[in-house]
Amino acid sequence: MAIEIKRKNNESNESLLRRFQDRIKRSRTLIVAKKKRYFEKEKTKRQRREDAKRRKYNREKRAYLMKIGKMPETPERGGFKRR
Repeated sequence: MAIEIKRKNNESNESLLRRFQDRIKRSRTLIVAKKKRYFEKEKTKRQRREDAKRRKYNREKRAYLMKIGKMPETPERGGFKRR
């Protein structure tokens, strides 16, 4: 899907570029291209179920630890720091 923008009379390069970028965003061309860049295989039903079970277990464990006072109520953000 090609996007074509024609320069208007007395239009600066900056405004032409801005219109082009706006048109790209509205057409979702960039989003589709980024999604197609890396192929991700869909998870099987079993994998989705196991992931849901893991998330539920972690949520319940976190709630229990907060309840007994072993974990602060508001977890600190940041966690793992990259260099």
